[in-house]
Amino acid sequence: MRLLFELSGEHPSLPKAEVMASMEAEGMDFKVIEDNRLLVVEGDGMKKLERISTRISLTFFINELLISAKDLKEIIDKAREIEIPEGSFRIRCRKIGGKGKISEIERKVGKVIAEKRAEKRKVNLENPDFELRVLVDGKIYFCRKIAKINRGKFEDRKVQYRPFFSPISLHPRIARALVNLSQIRKGEILLDPFCGTGGILLEAGLIGGRIVGSDIDKKMVDGCKRMLEHYGIKGYKLFQCNIADLDVHGIDAVASDFPYGRSSFVKGKMFDLYKKAFEKIKMALKNDGMAVIGLPNQEAARIGERYLKLKQIHPWRAHKSLTRYFCVYKN
Repeated sequence: MRLLFELSGEHPSLPKAEVMASMEAEGMDFKVIEDNRLLVVEGDGMKKLERISTRISLTFFINELLISAKDLKEIIDKAREIEIPEGSFRIRCRKIGGKGKISEIERKVGKVIAEKRAEKRKVNLENPDFELRVLVDGKIYFCRKIAKINRGKFEDRKVQYRPFFSPISLHPRIARALVNLSQIRKGEILLDPFCGTGGILLEAGLIGGRIVGSDIDKKMVDGCKRMLEHYGIKGYKLFQCNIADLDVHGIDAVASDFPYGRSSFVKGKMFDLYKKAFEKIKMALKNDGMAVIGLPNQEAARIGERYLKLKQIHPWRAHKSLTRYFCVYKN
């Protein structure tokens, strides 16, 4: 089966990396076929896809790719030949990366599908049995929708709606993406050694991870506990301690947004802190375990390379004066 992931486009590399890491985590065999603003892979396993669709955050839809072609005529010719489920349907057409006339494509493809055994296949725009999607991105892709990603659930967990939060907390979509990049599986242990208000721990707990967090600030640890309880997360472990005193072992994955400072004095102090943190992470993490770390610059990323293998780096411009570097390391 060829699968097409409609990536959100809110970052040039994170959405694709998140999907691929999630497929790895769920044990799905796949091969990348196309890798642009859309991600096309050869893969199989509907049950695994159901699980993937509930964990990824930076994607709009997962589709089965039925046809891809350079022009509409080829799409229509091939659409007459392929097998499509019986029942009511609707067609949605989307142009990737810009605006343009797509109504003609939607109308012509819809007409072809409706004509195939017309007595058993009717258009239903409100509640169809299945949805067909036509995506235009240089080429034209004709797909059957498998899953729509519920991105609204991340908006519902934005920091201002939580019982305890900090204004600098990551958006839940980004926190979930970092968790997914760690390739944690259900039942495995994820550590955040700078857990703060617990946004990363929350997202790991919601996909079935067993979570361990620490922070030097008692107020943060107490607030993190209150927040996790609010969302029904159980069985977590939280420690109030300096990173140098953290003593945990057998961790499957790490995801954390390290603290940062901008003055040269604070920067020097922070880099000393990072060295201690990476040393602790290496000791805590199982062999081949992944650590996904938010850092203030590439110099900080190189500190991590003294202890772990740097596999990916994703710069994220949080706002005009702040860029975070989300780094994926392997032990």
